[in-house]
Amino acid sequence: MNGNAKKFFKIFLVVVVAGVLDFLTETLFQEVLHAPFFFDMIFAMAVLFVYGPVASMFVYVVNVTIVCIKMKITYGSMDFVYLYSLSAFAIILITWLFVRKKDNLKKSVNFTFLYILTASVCAALCCCIVSGLINFFAYNMNARSLDVEKIIFAFTGEQLGVLASSILGRIPITVLDRIITTFAGFGLSILYTKLLYRWGGVHQ
Repeated sequence: MNGNAKKFFKIFLVVVVAGVLDFLTETLFQEVLHAPFFFDMIFAMAVLFVYGPVASMFVYVVNVTIVCIKMKITYGSMDFVYLYSLSAFAIILITWLFVRKKDNLKKSVNFTFLYILTASVCAALCCCIVSGLINFFAYNMNARSLDVEKIIFAFTGEQLGVLASSILGRIPITVLDRIITTFAGFGLSILYTKLLYRWGGVHQ
């Protein structure tokens, strides 16, 4: 196996494992701990920092594919869960616009913190808009009882309308979710890179 084939296989393996781990993390927080957060892109963010946006998107594809299969088996329907891939892709691209120049993440601790924080908030707001539009055009929120949807219904009760409620109702949870997820992914990417160097691997 030549160098390019080994590199492709390594990235492919990382993508698949990361996708499965994101699915397991989301299942833990949503179905076991009943937390209001998703935390479904921690490993996708880690892959973003190391391998870039395309690999990160494929991590989410693996994750959402498992989710859809599970919902099909459990409920007989996938609703429109796969459409949230658009939100995930938006998050990945917005975050990548900030972190693509890796030198900016090495200047100082304070600069790195503010840089990632800004990227997280911008990505979260973008996610709220995209997800809100998905809910508006494919309104089927009764299918699942998520805390974020309860907040959306609360806003709807204030006569703000479905579109405004679907966007505004997501902001509190989504912003916190994105901040924690992005910083966790960044930390994992540093750990992964250090382990590769220790084992004599090349991460780029």
